Amino acid sequence: MVNRTRHILAEARHNWGGNRWLLRKLEWLSATKGMASMRHIADAIPEGAQSLARRWAINDLAPFAFALQALTALSDGEGRLLALDGTEFVTILAARNGAWDERAIGKTVALQEEPFAWRAVRKKRTVVAPFGLVRGTEPIAHCAAFLPAPVPLVLTLDLPLSEVRPVALWRFPHRLLAQIAQSAWGEKVPKGLLAWAVQGRTGVTIWDALGRRRWGEEVPADFQGLQEGLTVTADAVWLHTPAGTVARKRQPFSPLLRGYALLRSEVHHRVKNDLQSVISWLRWQARTTPVEAAKSVLMEAAERLKSFATVHDLLARERGEFVALRELIWQLAQTAIEQARQEGKQVRFTLISPEVRLSPKQASALAPALHEVLRNACEHAFTAGQGGTITVRVTEEGTGWCIEVSDDGQGFDPKALDGTTLGLTIARNLLEQDLGGTMEVHSAPRQGTTVRMRFRR
Repeated sequence: MVNRTRHILAEARHNWGGNRWLLRKLEWLSATKGMASMRHIADAIPEGAQSLARRWAINDLAPFAFALQALTALSDGEGRLLALDGTEFVTILAARNGAWDERAIGKTVALQEEPFAWRAVRKKRTVVAPFGLVRGTEPIAHCAAFLPAPVPLVLTLDLPLSEVRPVALWRFPHRLLAQIAQSAWGEKVPKGLLAWAVQGRTGVTIWDALGRRRWGEEVPADFQGLQEGLTVTADAVWLHTPAGTVARKRQPFSPLLRGYALLRSEVHHRVKNDLQSVISWLRWQARTTPVEAAKSVLMEAAERLKSFATVHDLLARERGEFVALRELIWQLAQTAIEQARQEGKQVRFTLISPEVRLSPKQASALAPALHEVLRNACEHAFTAGQGGTITVRVTEEGTGWCIEVSDDGQGFDPKALDGTTLGLTIARNLLEQDLGGTMEVHSAPRQGTTVRMRFRR
């Protein structure tokens, strides 16, 4: 259907070049006909986002994902898809410069921290920060767009203002960009976001459905060889649809600063390297020993040491000052899940957590406890060939924090625990002795397992 529409448009350009009304009508038809072919273009949506979408019965996440990916790629900005969950927003999707930011998925944000998103929900429309915002030291343009769904959704965009220049609004092709947006992701995402994202930005060129340049510099473009959807090359970002095409030249990346290593704590860096050496030695011993029982003990010791190495790696990145709890949980979970997948288990992972900073002492005690709980969930909740989801949720409770690790696996009878389980014993001792916290285990056969770890700030 798309090829047929292009053929009709080519004939129209040749025969009706002066009839602008007929050309615009056919351009609108090309936008609506090409919409279905665009939704499959978005990259594979992260598993964590899909799990959150199923939780809120969001059956079609593709239009939101494609819009978020395209808008951030064309503007060199950041964006998030937020779901309203009671008194906070939960991040379902996050993208930066067109690439998924999986570590931000599941992040919770209080309503007062996202006033424009909360206003968009209340007014059920798109809200723009009139004077922009400041993130760190960088001024940004910010908008929040309400999206209709089973649960209130908001798409937020943060775009850098350093490259914006004044434009003649009466010449800017807002109508054409609305048609391109409709062709790309349909009616579920406001059509005006595309114009807002690229308006005034340097290096933007826009063509209509007939390949005529309507905005920007003269750039040679071969639309015959360009795939429909979002294409990122070394030189430019392209959004190509039957209704038209938007391209933006990519800014050259500056080389990494050679002084980056000076920002890392040398002590933690050396400790991490030493631990990695010990881990490698234990794994080598496990591979060469002929005794299966010894092999299992050596591999378990190596995995437990890896949690300490993760803490020192994160401390090295932050000059030894603190450890980001979200990043710590993410890395420990990925290690456990990767091992489970090697055993033939299709385990998914969801993280819902605010930004929490741990002291080095807290992180050193919490990391091995989290490792034991996550490893137990991957090892005992699911059997080979079985799939399931492990969810970690961090919440604030009075003067402390609660980390809840739950799975939808086969469960067990807690009364059957005899107190000699090494993994749970290690986790409980670390929480009680080093963090002054507590640990609770709730489970039942065929009903999954939930472990709650509470500790003071």
